[in-house]
Amino acid sequence: MGFISICFKNLHFPNKCPEVIFFRYLVTSALPYVNSRPHLGHLIGSLLPPDIYVRFLRLRGEDAIYICGTDEHGTATEIAAEKAGVTPEEWCARMHKLHKEDYEWFEIEFTNFGRTSSKSNHELTQYIFKKNYEKGYIFEKETEQWYCNKCKRFLPDRYVKATCPYCGAETNADQCDSCGKLLEPHELIEPRCVICGSKPELKQSKHLFLDLPKFAPKLKQWISSNKHWSQNVRNWALSLCDNLKPRCITRDLKWGVKVPLKGYEDKVFYVWFDAPIGYIAITKDWNEKEWHDWWTSKETRLIHFLGKDNIPFHTIIFPAMLMGTEEFILPYNIIAAEYLNYEGKKFSKSKGIGVTLEDARNLPYPPDYWRYALVQMAPETHDSDFTWKGFQKAIDELADVLGNFVHRSFILTKKFFNSEVPKPEAFTDADKKLIEEIEKAPGYVAEELSKGHLREASKRAMELVREANAYLNQQEPWKNEGVRANTLYLCLNVCRSAAILFEPFMPAFSSQVWAYLNLDEDKKWEDAGKLLLKPGHKINESKPIFKKIGDDEIEKWEKQFSGEKEAKPMISYDEFAKLDLRVAQIKHVEKVEGADKLLKIVLDVGELGERTVAAGLAPYYKPEELVGKNVVYLANLQPRKLRGVLSQGMILAGEKDNKVKLLECDLEPGAKVL
Repeated sequence: MGFISICFKNLHFPNKCPEVIFFRYLVTSALPYVNSRPHLGHLIGSLLPPDIYVRFLRLRGEDAIYICGTDEHGTATEIAAEKAGVTPEEWCARMHKLHKEDYEWFEIEFTNFGRTSSKSNHELTQYIFKKNYEKGYIFEKETEQWYCNKCKRFLPDRYVKATCPYCGAETNADQCDSCGKLLEPHELIEPRCVICGSKPELKQSKHLFLDLPKFAPKLKQWISSNKHWSQNVRNWALSLCDNLKPRCITRDLKWGVKVPLKGYEDKVFYVWFDAPIGYIAITKDWNEKEWHDWWTSKETRLIHFLGKDNIPFHTIIFPAMLMGTEEFILPYNIIAAEYLNYEGKKFSKSKGIGVTLEDARNLPYPPDYWRYALVQMAPETHDSDFTWKGFQKAIDELADVLGNFVHRSFILTKKFFNSEVPKPEAFTDADKKLIEEIEKAPGYVAEELSKGHLREASKRAMELVREANAYLNQQEPWKNEGVRANTLYLCLNVCRSAAILFEPFMPAFSSQVWAYLNLDEDKKWEDAGKLLLKPGHKINESKPIFKKIGDDEIEKWEKQFSGEKEAKPMISYDEFAKLDLRVAQIKHVEKVEGADKLLKIVLDVGELGERTVAAGLAPYYKPEELVGKNVVYLANLQPRKLRGVLSQGMILAGEKDNKVKLLECDLEPGAKVL
């Protein structure tokens, strides 16, 4: 068996750069999948933390890049595209754009936000596969894959729900979210297809496997040597090393990276083989000349941010793939979050539970509010909940502590010193105590940020402001002229320090305070511990930055995003009798141009003749599946135009758990439904 001829000449591998003294940081976020829009759990789980971390590194003067992108291959994408009536390429392009817009609104600053369907990722995936294959780390065997006879397709792991044989929890087919065990198809208990609910069967198919047991000694030694990893990640990874099994890396699909091996022309790589290679490809797409050095130099520290469900892939599978090449660096640290739930429930788009990033963008709160509040509720060490009360509490803290202190400092400076930084005299003991807090703050905050402890880092930054607030209240410069200059000089310097310390968390706040202080120099982390404002420096007029959130607002959002459906009001029999319900036969169906969900349906309604309706059934039915069905039709609904189609009524359907089915009837077209 030989390799299909694949041109790798475009994978130019530049010579390594000269040795450097300092480390540089290559930071990644788990790639968000394109099957849906992200929610707040995705944001705080793996996307916002690395943004905060990289902003901190750059303030400290480090060379750091942040790599991310959309994960686009696999059956889930094929199915989503099919439901939307578009090609996988069109679907991925659309979702990539929407994801990018969401993250940009939240001020997530990627060095490059790429795509796993890129040419670079296809080439690099085939290159890394070839390296592992040539070294004997990949072998072929017949294997069992889940196949749904009703859907007539092989199912991706996430489209098979079953009971875990180890802990009894409901799980996906490849890995249990509860106990973390990697699962083989034959081990699953009571599997079912999540698309149609039927029981899939295991079919034999020839596939390629990554021989993970061969990597076990190297993996165990490497994981054991990483003493700086969190105990949870390290222990989980070590436990996985004790029972490694070969891992299938190919699938019977069309949408994905083609396998460059004879006999495998009809297969693609399993999405979890090519997705992490996307980190490398996205780096290459960012910088054609330097990407290889970033991924091979011992001066690079590769740091992954991800959710706990991704620990096995980033501590075992991806490192094994990299080890097999004997070329790329391994992760320096893997920072894994637990799960964020919503008010005690799981986020669910189909049930309307929770807030998506799209929802958040439409609410009257700026990005800084979300960024700060989510950090306070971050699931760093255990699962946590987003609650609207918690959101309100976080913003109240910003308004009462940080915003109030900054605004008072500026207002008092304007009143007593004509908006000029006052010149301090000899510092008192109270002054020296606050100066000591200013000097220590950058170190305290940096210590927590370096470990990925974002919540504790934000609390450390806020402690400085609390100390300054207490100092301001104690000094009372509005009535004590003797302490006025020193007090406001130090308070303005605390404002400057806060603008630096909070920049990773709230970049808009930082920029606003910097503008109020009339500063144009670059922010530097170490400067947050220094008194650098010069006496006589003119500052600008300030306005309140944060606004507290009322209880009525919170109650409104709690209700809106709870997923609870309000019962509709009772109607009289006379009102019900006004409905003209008929049996109608579907004669013709076609897609509505420019609308993902709408179908144009022509009905035979017996004595009422033909009627046309526009119905949002495209995600649930193919046009040919509908022709000939006898359905229930509301004939006297006032007509209206939908995407250029005059819809003359409505056909009735039922919905539960995101499954929609038409109400069918055996009576002749035109028959009344009583």
